[in-house]
Amino acid sequence: MKAGSHSMPEVCGEASATIQLVQIEVAPSHPLLLLKRALPWEAITEVMTRHWRQNGKNIDGGRGLPWDVSLYVPLVVLMVIQGFDSRQMEAYVAENVVARVFIGRPHAVKAQIRDHSNIARAYAALGKAGIDEVNRLVLQGAHHFGFVDEGSLSADTTAQELPLGYPNEPGILRGLAQRCGRALAQLKKRGIQGLDSALDQVQTILRSVKAHHLFTTGKADKRQVLTRILREVGELMVHTRGLVERLATPLDRVIQSARSRLIAMHEVIKPLMGQIVHWLTTAQVAANKIVHVGIPQARAIVRHKAGKKIEFGLAYLISRLGGGYLFGERIVANADERQMPLKALAGYRAIFGQQATPELVVYDRGGDSTPTRQRLAREGVRDVGIQPKGRRPWLVAEAVREQIRSERGRTEGCIGTLKSNRYKFNKPKERLWHTLEMAGPRSILSCNLNKLMRDVVALTR
Repeated sequence: MKAGSHSMPEVCGEASATIQLVQIEVAPSHPLLLLKRALPWEAITEVMTRHWRQNGKNIDGGRGLPWDVSLYVPLVVLMVIQGFDSRQMEAYVAENVVARVFIGRPHAVKAQIRDHSNIARAYAALGKAGIDEVNRLVLQGAHHFGFVDEGSLSADTTAQELPLGYPNEPGILRGLAQRCGRALAQLKKRGIQGLDSALDQVQTILRSVKAHHLFTTGKADKRQVLTRILREVGELMVHTRGLVERLATPLDRVIQSARSRLIAMHEVIKPLMGQIVHWLTTAQVAANKIVHVGIPQARAIVRHKAGKKIEFGLAYLISRLGGGYLFGERIVANADERQMPLKALAGYRAIFGQQATPELVVYDRGGDSTPTRQRLAREGVRDVGIQPKGRRPWLVAEAVREQIRSERGRTEGCIGTLKSNRYKFNKPKERLWHTLEMAGPRSILSCNLNKLMRDVVALTR
């Protein structure tokens, strides 16, 4: 293309290099501003300030730059509402006028108020506990406006799928060998001697895993190579066990980091070895099987559903209040579903008080058991809407059963909404466990904030 063929010199010549302020009017009826007026900012600020202080932020005027609470509180809330990561939030605040008004910086001349790294630190320092507390405040605020019907509680379990490849056994063991190899390489750079045999063993494991993927043809051949990989991993653990003990005395930060990684791999391989042996001998996936050595909290969740017998990730209990607002918590993989209605009731009381009791508790047949029904009745639940197993009779009238079926369908719909691209409950982008465990509660909080915004807008019309 010819130079200057599409340029407009008569326009470009008049462009000013100085900063020019443009006044844009933002209507107070904008949905984000309506939500801002509805949120309990004093309580939210107290919660976030407390958690930031616990995580070492300069809240109380120590040395260095002070932590700008008045900026970061609405900034983090807005980031959760929009479902943005820190880089997206940086661009959004720089370009969007409503965002500036929401965070209380409408007259700032500089486009970049804070860079993405500071936004990410503010979010990470809040922690999972902080997200959970803010969600409780949002639910209490929605209840104050009359958007929540506290008389109905419906719950169900689901799995938060993580962005992992299919967890086949050789791939899991390769991840373990690679992490050990990186730790050993760090130690070698720091001058630690006696690592050659362990490093050679790491390469032996990687070659065996490659051979399993490329050159094995039948089940018997694959089983033989996998057995060999297990034996080689055991030898690697023997090589590194003495090294871990030898480096127990405090050394520099890099050596201690590498030692911690080796210790973590030793802790992972203890249950994982037995789980892989179980698969080799029975051809069945062990319940609670570790599916990623870097995230040992991710487990195989045996569902026996049609089309999806096993799910891989984190197990969650999602509870829906009347009106469509949600709360949830991470549970142990393959937990006893008969206890889940009671756990949902405990989460309900954490929000509304220990004396609060819903009139109706809904759960599917997985939660059906006589002790659970009796416990709920003793706690004051009027209608125990747990679908009975087999031919056991319902404990409620037919009219209530119709409501139970409706509530169960709405709960499934809410779980599907959480897993949509809007709220990103499934396959979160986070990689570190500290932020990964925040991803599920963040999706729930984002859903509740957007639900509250829609309800506030509908109320004003």
